[in-house]
Amino acid sequence: MRILHLYPNLMNLYGDYGNIKVLRSHLKDLGIETSVDTVELEDRYNVNEYDLVYMGPGTESKQLSALNDLLKHREEIREYLEHDKVLLFTGNAMELLGTSIDDKEALGILDFKTTITEKRYTGDVIMNNDELGKVVGFINKSSLIEGGEGYRLFTYDFKDNNLVDNDYEGWRFHNGFGTHISGPVLVKNPCFMDLIIKLLSGDRYKKINYHYEDEAYRITLEELEKRK
Repeated sequence: MRILHLYPNLMNLYGDYGNIKVLRSHLKDLGIETSVDTVELEDRYNVNEYDLVYMGPGTESKQLSALNDLLKHREEIREYLEHDKVLLFTGNAMELLGTSIDDKEALGILDFKTTITEKRYTGDVIMNNDELGKVVGFINKSSLIEGGEGYRLFTYDFKDNNLVDNDYEGWRFHNGFGTHISGPVLVKNPCFMDLIIKLLSGDRYKKINYHYEDEAYRITLEELEKRK
């Protein structure tokens, strides 16, 4: 199984590379060997040669550098998603699939726009998703999202007061996922990790429980529930 990690030196905040590291370990437990190709600005690649495409968060200036390079692959990415292949963009990487970031054209695959603000929005969250249940995590961003309601991934169950965003967060398009949750979201949420593994492994899928991951999630959820 082939994984493409986009711009890991450029977009590498909050330890989100852990999403790929732990995912590979879990796939190996299913007997599925993986390889990871990493690409940086100006490298040549075709996303359709991969089973999973991943990008993590970066600073606002590095986000725009990634976008400038990624625009060359817009139609590849659209085709990749429309063929139900798996993509995960975390942190502000998720904003790249919208129509714009301020006055800069984005990939335009989904109909939402991003506005960069002078204020930084941070806080712990509990999110709801019909398939995943409750998802926990942390958001650190300086952007507001407008539109994209038809692709919403989560609704807020709890958020710190500083997070004055919409009632919804993130997007899902076919088997593509984007969320501002970082730190890393798959490691913190076994249910989300399990969904990605299920989509990737197909008929080779088998449910494996990881006690320490399940216990860490349970404790985090309990502590956040106390703050509601």
